[in-house]
Amino acid sequence: MTQQSLVDIAYTKIRENLINATYMPGLFLSENGLAKELNMSRTPIRVAISRLESEGYVSSIKNRGIIVKEISMKEMLDIAQVIFFLQEFSVDEIVAKRDSFNLEELKMYLDLQLEAEKNKEYIHYVQNSILFTRCMVSSTNNKIMLEFMDSLKDKFVRMAVVNWKLTPNQKHYSANQINKLIYEAISSEDYSKAKQIGKEYLSKWRKSIINTNAL
Repeated sequence: MTQQSLVDIAYTKIRENLINATYMPGLFLSENGLAKELNMSRTPIRVAISRLESEGYVSSIKNRGIIVKEISMKEMLDIAQVIFFLQEFSVDEIVAKRDSFNLEELKMYLDLQLEAEKNKEYIHYVQNSILFTRCMVSSTNNKIMLEFMDSLKDKFVRMAVVNWKLTPNQKHYSANQINKLIYEAISSEDYSKAKQIGKEYLSKWRKSIINTNAL
């Protein structure tokens, strides 16, 4: 196996553990520990960590190791707001181009998130909830916007899962009803309603995050 392949494997596995909150914020990691865990040398680990540091997931601290970065309330709110703007942009683009959303794919992600919440599979619920929004953005055929969405998608999942693990006894905000209403509005081509629902969701989600972090 090539060195680059090992770097890609290390990067993917460490990143996955960061996103699903196996590695929680504040946790110290070490190159030696990660190398042992992934059964490889420290060199690909070091390169993978450098990539993850540039993406804002971890920080290297001299003589102490690698720390998983905390997620601030401002970062949570900023990411949620940008994702909402991308969702709103997708609606405006569809209207301007007189195009249509991929209703079949949207329904698939909606059903998957509903099923995941029913089965109490929180991580899968969050993943499919944000993939619903990603599907809206992908319908615009705007590659740059989609890449931007993808850069935020995993961070959104991470912050939701971290928040869920830190507050296990709280009732967590669900996007199921919101996405159902957005899907119904899009299906009936009531795009103004779809945008209004999105605005209401952002407002409620912001309040949920502020209330949680105020405890």
